[in-house]
Amino acid sequence: MTNGKSMELPEVNDALRPVVADYLKAASEMFVLPKFGNLQTTEIDIKTGPQDLVTVADKAAENWLTPRLLELQPGHCIGEEAVAETPALRQHAGDGYAWSIDPIDGTRAFIAGKPIFGTLVAFCNKGFPLLGLIDMPCLDEMYIGYFGESLKYSSATLNGTVISASKKIELSEALIATSSPEAFTELGFEKFQIISEKCKDTYFGGDCHNYALLASGHIDIVMEHKLAPYDMMALVPILLASGAVVTDWSGLPIKTQNVGEILAASTAELHANALSLLKA
Repeated sequence: MTNGKSMELPEVNDALRPVVADYLKAASEMFVLPKFGNLQTTEIDIKTGPQDLVTVADKAAENWLTPRLLELQPGHCIGEEAVAETPALRQHAGDGYAWSIDPIDGTRAFIAGKPIFGTLVAFCNKGFPLLGLIDMPCLDEMYIGYFGESLKYSSATLNGTVISASKKIELSEALIATSSPEAFTELGFEKFQIISEKCKDTYFGGDCHNYALLASGHIDIVMEHKLAPYDMMALVPILLASGAVVTDWSGLPIKTQNVGEILAASTAELHANALSLLKA
């Protein structure tokens, strides 16, 4: 099953899903959890600015995962830390089979000792995410969504139990979340506020956990800006498999070639209501 040329899409996911889940758990146990609450200042580096940090745990987890994922299915690997060192790697995100890795989504939370960080892995074909996993080791939560036998997204799961997004339709009933106002441009945050002011309540913080909460019916809308492929690809299969709707801010499907903005909502009606405000 490791010959990409002979694989049918459903077979890819049936074969890879349990193995990738085991790899994520192993990486967390070996490299991430031992450093949680146990980092020295010399083990934290600044990348592009004070809000963009990387730790020895990020690097070690990605370095361990990358060759193992490529052995399962050869192709490209778009890892956050690899891209930070070699930005040209992003050019291959839409080329054939590709793995997307964010070794610690929520590095600032990880550094601060907050348990709402996770490892994100996605398997994509020509920029389209077929398999997505979120491993939140401190919470003992593994979320999985994948492309199933009917060539549609199969059920999303949390630790093997099927989950689904809420059935909210009206913005006035909805809970909206985003990681941080700092993650938006000024204009982007103004657009977020246009929607959030219509919602029942707004929550900040959470990173990838916000999307897990949306897929499991606890949050109804997540909206973010200035994201990279490795921030988003693992989330899309989980959200779609849960019954949620996820697009960019123009209403286009999320692929590695058009990443940056994300608008996810629990139902098509709720998504349409939010999107109409974005386009107004």
